[in-house]
Amino acid sequence: MTLQAVILTGSRDSHNPLIAGTGLQSKVMLPLLGQPMVAYVLQAVAGSRFRPDIHVSASDPAVAGLKTGIPFRAWPSEDRAVSSMLKSLERLPQAEWVLFVSGDHPLLTSEMIDYFVTEVMRRDLTFGAAAVSRSQVNRHYPQSRRTYFKVKGDAYSGGNLFLVNRRKFHGSVAFMEMIDRNRKKPWKNLFRLNPIAALRIVLKLADIHEVAEAASRVFGCNAGIVEMPFAECCMDVDKPSDRDIAEAILARRQQQPQLSGQWPEIRQPQTLRVANAD
Repeated sequence: MTLQAVILTGSRDSHNPLIAGTGLQSKVMLPLLGQPMVAYVLQAVAGSRFRPDIHVSASDPAVAGLKTGIPFRAWPSEDRAVSSMLKSLERLPQAEWVLFVSGDHPLLTSEMIDYFVTEVMRRDLTFGAAAVSRSQVNRHYPQSRRTYFKVKGDAYSGGNLFLVNRRKFHGSVAFMEMIDRNRKKPWKNLFRLNPIAALRIVLKLADIHEVAEAASRVFGCNAGIVEMPFAECCMDVDKPSDRDIAEAILARRQQQPQLSGQWPEIRQPQTLRVANAD
């Protein structure tokens, strides 16, 4: 089994409130505890037991030229995340599996990656996406404000991890474009489903896995959701309050012993309280 990993860092966004006035061109270069947030992502990917080759999709020369001691290959980003993903698949024709990771996810850990990849492969999915339940996030980080998709039993936020079986995917472009276009308004995806499936979703009669199954039938792609037992998996950094929470969590991790790597022991993080987080 060969695994290639692609870290998506997006286009230059110097007008983002997180980096306005800093001189930075991309928010993934924003320092958290003295280290660019994308460096934490590189460390998490490099520490995976699957030992993937690492590639970075970047428009910012500072990202492409980042010195961390971790070898990676950089190539230009496209104008949209899904375009960058599809272009990356073109650039990796010999890969069996391609893992996509968001570059603004400094709370990502190797354990999260290993759990996710193992689950996708175990279920023989062609396209796997990570998700975290709102109840999981609220249990440990009630100050964190995420975008959720409501379904039967709970609501879910995207987990910033995607895994594609390159050999079976066959360019299901429409599926990926839909994921990207409606990621902040997932209810719009209902228009592509059959009426019965759409009604069940609207009435909250379908759980998250039934939603994925309905999407698979429409787009001809064996897609599935992996429910992540790590609340931090959906906590990327988009706004100042996200940065404050991320720095508090990273500081706590630095004070703790190295995680064991055994998933059952790290599924329940300690609840974190951060003052004045909106």
